[in-house]
Amino acid sequence: MNLEQATQSLLEQFPSGSRPDLDRREHRIEKFGQLAFGGFMVVVAIAVLGLIYTILDRMVFSGDNPLVGVLLTAFIVFAALTLAYVIFSEDLKEKRKKGTLSPRPGELEAPAVTGRLLEEKLFEPVPSVTEDTTNLLPQEKTRRN
Repeated sequence: MNLEQATQSLLEQFPSGSRPDLDRREHRIEKFGQLAFGGFMVVVAIAVLGLIYTILDRMVFSGDNPLVGVLLTAFIVFAALTLAYVIFSEDLKEKRKKGTLSPRPGELEAPAVTGRLLEEKLFEPVPSVTEDTTNLLPQEKTRRN
């Protein structure tokens, strides 16, 4: 039996510790930060591609220093990939860290698994105290009309 929806509806009835206007503002600032960071990353990517094109054009395709040009291009590509790995890794660590903290008031924790059966064990019923005691009660005689 999944009680997550019942818990959520109960939480909606109680006033939460956070204010909706602050939550909206925080969400907008987070979206703005993501947009600004994304734009910055696009500009950096274009600059790196321009640098790689310049190196390839002046060193490799012209024939001046093809080996140096290829090595320099490989260095720039792998440096960019390493930087992207570090950024994504830190972002993942931050998201995992946020996931392990206790939830804010009004938020649910991770739902517990409630749909699985318990282990089957040998069951020995406990004898009932009221077993066979109803025979000792006085019986009322009903009158028939």
